[in-house]
Amino acid sequence: MKMKAHVTTYLWVALLLGVGWLDTAKAQAEVINEPSPSVEAILKRLDNFHAELNDIKQSILSSGSLGVVSEAIAAKLTPRRTLLSTQSAADSFQHVSSDGSARLSISSDTGVDVESVQFSGASIGISADTDLLSLGSGTLTVNGDITATGSCCGSSSTAFTPRGFYVKKDSSTSITTSAGTWETVAGFTTTNLVGGWDSGNLVMNTGVFTAPVAGYYYVSVTQRVDDHDPSSSYVRLIISINDSTSWLSLGGHTLVGNGWSSNFESIHASNIISLSASDTIRFKVQASGDTTYYLHAESYYSVFLMPT
Repeated sequence: MKMKAHVTTYLWVALLLGVGWLDTAKAQAEVINEPSPSVEAILKRLDNFHAELNDIKQSILSSGSLGVVSEAIAAKLTPRRTLLSTQSAADSFQHVSSDGSARLSISSDTGVDVESVQFSGASIGISADTDLLSLGSGTLTVNGDITATGSCCGSSSTAFTPRGFYVKKDSSTSITTSAGTWETVAGFTTTNLVGGWDSGNLVMNTGVFTAPVAGYYYVSVTQRVDDHDPSSSYVRLIISINDSTSWLSLGGHTLVGNGWSSNFESIHASNIISLSASDTIRFKVQASGDTTYYLHAESYYSVFLMPT
C-alpha cells in the first residue's frame, strides 16, 4: 500500500514536470523561430529533467507521508516560468481583475526593461493625479510643475513660443484734458518697425495686453512727450496692472520733473512683473499741471513672457 502511494505521487509529479518542460521548450522554439528544439537542447533538458525528478523522488520517499506532498516538495513543483510572446499585431495581453478593483502590477527586484510603449489612452498619471501628462498628436501637455534636479531643456530642439509683443505708437496723439488726469497710451502698430511682433494678446487700438498664462513678464516702455510745459509740472509714466494708477505698489513708474531743457522729452520705464492669467497691462501718462500735450509716435512698447 505504501509503495503504491509513493508510485502514484511519483508519476503525478513526473507528469507535472514533463508538461512544464514541454511548454517551455515549445515557447522557446517559437521565440527563436525554430520548428522544434535542437537534439542537443533536448538531451540537455532531459538530463536536467531526470536530475530534478530524482531529487523530488528522494524527497517524497524520505517524507514518510503517503500521497501527501510537503511544502518543500510543493515548492519544487512551482510552475516553470515560460516566455510570453505575440505573433502578430492583433495579439493582446488582457488582465481581468480578481475582484473588480485590483489593478495589474508588474514589478522586478532589479528593474523592468521596456523597448517601446504606445498608449491607447490620452492621459498618464498616478493614482492621486491621473492626468499629469496629456497626449495629443504631436503634442505632450504637462498638467503640473516640472522640477529639475540637474540641467534641463538646454539641448531642446523645440523652439520657445513667445508670448507678448514689441510695437510702436502708430501716430502722435494730442491730449487735451484736466491737469493730473491719467491717460492710457493707445494706438499701436508693428508697421515700419524692424523686429515688431505680437502674439495676439494685445489689442492695438486700446493698448491693453492680457496675460495668456501666469508667469513673469518683462515689460518695457519708452514714451516721448511733446509740447508739455516743463516749467510748471512733471510727467509721470507708469506700467499699470489691471488699470490701476497706484504707481507705488504695482508695475513700476518713472517721473520727469520741472526743469526740462525743452518742451519734449522721452521717458522710460521697465520692470519684471509677476502676472496671473488674464491680468492686464496698460501704459499710462499723467501731467500734473498741464492740460495739453502730445504722446508722440516715436514711442516703443514691449512685453515678453520669460521662460521658466
